[in-house]
Amino acid sequence: MTERPGLSVDDVAEARATRGAQVGPGTVRAAVAIGSAIFGSERAPPPPERLVYLAGEVEDFLARSGPRARAVLTVMIWLVTLVAPICVGRLGSLGTLSQADRVRALDRLERRFGEPLVAVKAILCLIYYEHPDAAREIGFDGECRHTRAAP
Repeated sequence: MTERPGLSVDDVAEARATRGAQVGPGTVRAAVAIGSAIFGSERAPPPPERLVYLAGEVEDFLARSGPRARAVLTVMIWLVTLVAPICVGRLGSLGTLSQADRVRALDRLERRFGEPLVAVKAILCLIYYEHPDAAREIGFDGECRHTRAAP
């Protein structure tokens, strides 16, 4: 399987990044590019509808965050999207790389300078796996793993 023709990371992010001035569409695009590498494989990104969901939820999360949290996460997203390509000998942003190069770039970034990626990855995972289809795919049934005995 290869990347889906006719649908780019920019298209997916633009589909949802139109509300409010607090969150720039470039930041949402950058987060979606990171998410496509984290949640996809070298052969293909996640389904487009999942990336659209991720874009909308990232935008909403950032818009609802306080100014300091929004600024820190935005800086971390941009740090990852601009530094990761350098780890595979490329200039530009993560979104300009092929799917295979995105995955490889994040892998190398994580091995060398994991801290910025860990912060972004944690937030994106929380958001991505809220989607019912993603939760089902990993076997989450919506129930707690352990229940407490009644007192």
